[in-house]
Amino acid sequence: MKILVLMGAFFSLLVAIERPKFEDFAAGYERNKASILNYEGMQAFALSENLLAVLKEPNAKLNKYVKYDPFLNLYLVRTDFSLIPTPMADEEQLTRNDWVGIWDPEKPYIGHIKYLAQNIDEKDQLDFKSKVGLLGEPCCDMLGIALSDGSFIGNRYLKHFMKYNDVYWGDIGVDFVEREGKIYVKAVRKNPQFLINDEVTSLDGQPVRDIRRLNERVLFADRGSTIYFNVLRDNQDVNISSIVFEKDIGHFNLPSNKPKPAPTSFKSNLGLSVNAALLVTRVDAGSRAGAAGFMVGDKILRVNNEVVKNFKQLQDLLAKGNDFHILIERAENKLPLHNFGSGLDLRTRGDGKFHFFVRLTK
Repeated sequence: MKILVLMGAFFSLLVAIERPKFEDFAAGYERNKASILNYEGMQAFALSENLLAVLKEPNAKLNKYVKYDPFLNLYLVRTDFSLIPTPMADEEQLTRNDWVGIWDPEKPYIGHIKYLAQNIDEKDQLDFKSKVGLLGEPCCDMLGIALSDGSFIGNRYLKHFMKYNDVYWGDIGVDFVEREGKIYVKAVRKNPQFLINDEVTSLDGQPVRDIRRLNERVLFADRGSTIYFNVLRDNQDVNISSIVFEKDIGHFNLPSNKPKPAPTSFKSNLGLSVNAALLVTRVDAGSRAGAAGFMVGDKILRVNNEVVKNFKQLQDLLAKGNDFHILIERAENKLPLHNFGSGLDLRTRGDGKFHFFVRLTK
């Protein structure tokens, strides 16, 4: 028995892959550091010539992005400058003997891939202490984005992430489970063709042996595509074709990537509210604007002989000085003909509208 154990250990040493040196991964960092960026205070990684994966930090938010994926905790950002992405390797082809590491210029982070996640609610795992960075082979292909908790986001997920402008993951309304080397239907959420405890024997004509590959075949499937199953039910073969739909993410409180609407009005601390058309919408009682003679419906044309084109310009002008001569336009039916103030300069236009110079002081 001891001889067999020794022989096994000997053959294991023969097939073992030599551990790479720290310098190998430091060289990988130097070669690929252009793919690693800081984007608005968050760590980011180039996925293509104009797409960035930005790792969301707690209590932080980007103002402009394509989408935020809550499953991966990543923003997808399309840049207006060119990026230098790192070539992607296939993490699924690696064995437990293959060495991987996080490219870092100062400290070694070297080990193996411990586990590939079986579904989107978990992450791929490493068997060594990690940090946020690019996970790769000694030189020089990327395998994914390493996280600080010993997990990583593999390339197969990143490729799907960058494929769509919205958060899309495929679903067929069924959950699977592996028992004693076979794969069964665990739960039916939204697919009456399946029954609990159906044994899945083939997928798209190929034998099913790996629940991870089965789940990812569904997750990465295109919208509206069809997946073909063969299941064993009560010792009878049943063929099922299932159309892929979008996974429900309604329970996530996703930040909106829509630009904030431009403001449509502003209120001055002088008691004057103005809308986007430069029309006065409110004059506060007892305010400076009220004392100057402003009325609701007045249109502001000039401030101190400067033509006003929008209320942002008006806001800036009123913030700069203390004494303003403001040209307003007022409809004739609102003109208080019986009570002109001495500070009002009346100019008629002949079209039922009148222009006034109103003095407004802070």
